[in-house]
Amino acid sequence: MARTTRRSAKDKQSSSSTSTSTSTRKAAAKSPTPFVKAPSSLDPFLQELSPKEIYLVHIDKEQPDFKRQLFIVPILLNIAIVLFIAYRIYNGFYVYPDILATALGLSPGPAVNLSSKTWLQTGIVIVRRTITFSIDYFLITLFVAWPIRFVRGPLYWRRKVGFREREIVVRQSRNSWTSTLPRNRWIYEDEKTVREKVVPAVTPQRLAKSGYLLIDADWDLEYDAMVRAHSLVDLTSKGQGLQLDEFRAAVLVNTDDEGWLIWRVADENVKGREEQRDKLFSFREKLAAMDKENLFFRWVELVQYESTRPGGFTPERQRDTMRQAKEMFEAEGVDFSQFWQDVGGMEGDLGLD
Repeated sequence: MARTTRRSAKDKQSSSSTSTSTSTRKAAAKSPTPFVKAPSSLDPFLQELSPKEIYLVHIDKEQPDFKRQLFIVPILLNIAIVLFIAYRIYNGFYVYPDILATALGLSPGPAVNLSSKTWLQTGIVIVRRTITFSIDYFLITLFVAWPIRFVRGPLYWRRKVGFREREIVVRQSRNSWTSTLPRNRWIYEDEKTVREKVVPAVTPQRLAKSGYLLIDADWDLEYDAMVRAHSLVDLTSKGQGLQLDEFRAAVLVNTDDEGWLIWRVADENVKGREEQRDKLFSFREKLAAMDKENLFFRWVELVQYESTRPGGFTPERQRDTMRQAKEMFEAEGVDFSQFWQDVGGMEGDLGLD
């Protein structure tokens, strides 16, 4: 009996050791990632999101007047679509009932009597009918859904939220590309997706735009989630809900093992700007110590000029700016490569974001 007890304890210890070793190896196998466990305070918001999609949240700080003007465009577009559909329905009352009655044998004669027409006239009738049927087909299959989606999405969102100075924007990834991602693994293994799909969507330049301008081939607005987020924020007046700051720029993903994970992009941006500012001060102080402070201001002017030219501060222009800066420094007797290395370099528009 004692031997059995000792063997059982030894088996349990071995099993526990194996489990710990397996979990350790699994944890070690994961590559570093900016994602951490989402705080429990966000649970009321997260529980309604699809675990299969990726979500981006941030706070839209554009003026309400601009948002109103921006919203007028889709309203006018959808009104035009509805009016055109109504016009086609009105015209259809004079065409399709006769055609349908003829097809079902309920009409005494054809909708159009072609026996008295020439081949040219017959051809014109066929072409005209073909164009009419094609237009109506595309209206039904493509455009009828637009006003319906607009009423259920953007119009519902604006009716519930209105136009505020601080609005929560929630974007959802499109299934066309997320369906191919290996669930639970891509945030650790697929750097290309993070670099090409996620990061460009949360850059400071993108987040500075109003939410309605951020719809593209990879991301769409999640209107129900935005309404729910504002409802939670509005509850703070009653001592409940969530603070608006909880929705500062972040990326949200779901995994089977850890549930919802969050990457606080806003916090990294602030930290990055502080580091860049410190480097900029170091840059200036080092040149001032060399009695070359004027070189600092010339460098700043060069970067600002190149970064504000039409077409943006592309990688090619950044490399050209570095080349010009090197020539400028070396003309003043300063080893640019060594100097750049000493101050730690600059990231993102050469430190002038």
